[in-house]
Amino acid sequence: NFRLGRLPSVPVEWSEINAAWGQTVLLLHSLARKMNLTFERYRLVPYGNHSYLESLTDKSKDLPLYGSGGFRFFWDTKFDQAMVGFLDCLQQFKEAVEKVDKRFCLPYRMEKGKIYDSSGSGGPFSIKIQFNSEEQWTKALKFVLTNLKWGLAWVSSQFTEK
Repeated sequence: NFRLGRLPSVPVEWSEINAAWGQTVLLLHSLARKMNLTFERYRLVPYGNHSYLESLTDKSKDLPLYGSGGFRFFWDTKFDQAMVGFLDCLQQFKEAVEKVDKRFCLPYRMEKGKIYDSSGSGGPFSIKIQFNSEEQWTKALKFVLTNLKWGLAWVSSQFTEK
């Protein structure tokens, strides 16, 4: 098990967060392939703890879904751009499923790099790490994982032999 996120009271090494992102990218990539879905703005590249997104609008731009921590890292916006891109891919996945199943609904609404708490405050949580608290960032990631879990359940229910 890998942890995605960190709290002041629960420090998590970046190597573990990077590995968790790798597993997360692999899951969404696999779900999209199962549905023959091609994302519009990004290509997910599952590459273990060095997974990344390839921008389809700017071929020279790879967006890493891994980090090293440290002061300089927090001023590098590519990691934030990668997480926003991942959320965009998850939104595209949701929209593709909704075309097939009108009843499908994810528990957390996603929009422009933010994910909304449907049960608690209802407020948005940014997926970006820059200018965000560890608690808020980790909560956003928790909501992303929950949405992915629901997506996995739906895809699994469609492709099981009855």
